[in-house]
Amino acid sequence: MSSKKTKGRLAAASLAVVALAGCPDSADGRPRHVIVISLDTTRADQLGCYGNTKVKTPNLDRLAAESIVLDDLLSVAPSTLASHTSLFTGKFPHTHGSARNGFVVNDENVTLAELLHEHGFTSAAFVGSFALESRFNLSQGFDRYDEEFDRLRGRDPVMQNERRAASVTDAALSYLDQAGIPRRLFLFAHYFDAHAPYAPPPPYDTLYDPQGGAGLPVLIAETKDCPLASGDAGSLAERAALQYAGEISYMDEHVGRLLDGLRERGVLDRALVVVTSDHGETFWEHPYCFNHGWDTYQATLHVVGMVRLPGALHGGTRLHGPVSNVDLLPTMLGLLGFAAPPGVEGHALVLDPPAEPPADRPRFGQATKPWGGIELDPRWTNLLKSRCVRRGSYKLVQTPYAGTEELYDLSRDPTEQHDLLAERAAEFEGVAAELRPLLEGWAASAHPLPSHFEEREETLRRLEGLGYVGGGKEEQDSR
Repeated sequence: MSSKKTKGRLAAASLAVVALAGCPDSADGRPRHVIVISLDTTRADQLGCYGNTKVKTPNLDRLAAESIVLDDLLSVAPSTLASHTSLFTGKFPHTHGSARNGFVVNDENVTLAELLHEHGFTSAAFVGSFALESRFNLSQGFDRYDEEFDRLRGRDPVMQNERRAASVTDAALSYLDQAGIPRRLFLFAHYFDAHAPYAPPPPYDTLYDPQGGAGLPVLIAETKDCPLASGDAGSLAERAALQYAGEISYMDEHVGRLLDGLRERGVLDRALVVVTSDHGETFWEHPYCFNHGWDTYQATLHVVGMVRLPGALHGGTRLHGPVSNVDLLPTMLGLLGFAAPPGVEGHALVLDPPAEPPADRPRFGQATKPWGGIELDPRWTNLLKSRCVRRGSYKLVQTPYAGTEELYDLSRDPTEQHDLLAERAAEFEGVAAELRPLLEGWAASAHPLPSHFEEREETLRRLEGLGYVGGGKEEQDSR
């Protein structure tokens, strides 16, 4: 249990516990271990198991064949800390309070690591980016929080802000070999490679782009108009996407090494394994290309979701219904036999046997940019930044600071290129009229826990080095 929480409060938050009868080697077949793998900045449509025929992801595809695949998983926020905090609390950012990167997670939040620690799990995290460093307090509840970054980013020559997938996997497997396999293990592995700048190591740098990244900007400027032109063959934009694909394939290799290592050590087949991404990446579909955080389009909110049960039970099943990443925490707890704590805003999926979630369930998401000023409290995000509601095939997008509202039919327009409200047709005005009160009611329900920006000059420099803190005129004007 976190030293910052009293036993009484955490016990109250945990509610009743359904006893585990010996985990996977018992009659009820419950998992003994929990493995959560996060693929930062990974678009679902970049994996073979989600239909991509060009990008090579053999290890994740093999895992998908052993898992229940969530075809329509929507992230609630397109930035690293906000989305991961939602993953580990089952709450929206406008409830847990960490509206974007750099804001400290309030200790009143009860995280998955704390809940599992309360029930005898030894927990270890291996994070790939400064965005999740322990100073931001997502580390609460972990027994081991490994943040030994080894790659330089930004103008400061001493700031080590991330590490490659190979280092994350090496650290996780070395930990298990040195510490031994505990009776119950919660392992969190965070892979940051797909995040800009796109610079995969050899041979992945030339796997899709023969030029190997030559001539591409190191870190694409955060401007509204794409600086690399369109995605036409041979354009800088297309080549940037190919380097991104190289990062995905490189990351796949080392996720595969982790899975193989867990299998060899007798962990995998006794584990509940969840693989997801915190958000995707806009290519050239919308403004602010090769970026994320500014909007709530599918390019950044449609994410990877796989749940592998012990023994690959129900492997290869695909659920097509609507899922949100706040659903993953209550789903994991349910599979373990634990009740979700009060205040969780997600809904547990039924996975044994798998059942489709309700098709008409609304889901919500909120952008994390523009910056808005570190002096403002997270409620500012709720009032002004882009937000969306998705129900069925329709998605309503509002951007209050720009005074815009858009409606898309994702069954016909999956990349959101044709705003139906521009047609001024009664049919679509009626759809928007049904969705608008859902979205505005959700926005009005915000009750964020207090948070604050971890305002050190070092923090600002290191976030800037990762491309998170913009300094352009548009962003300055939005503060």
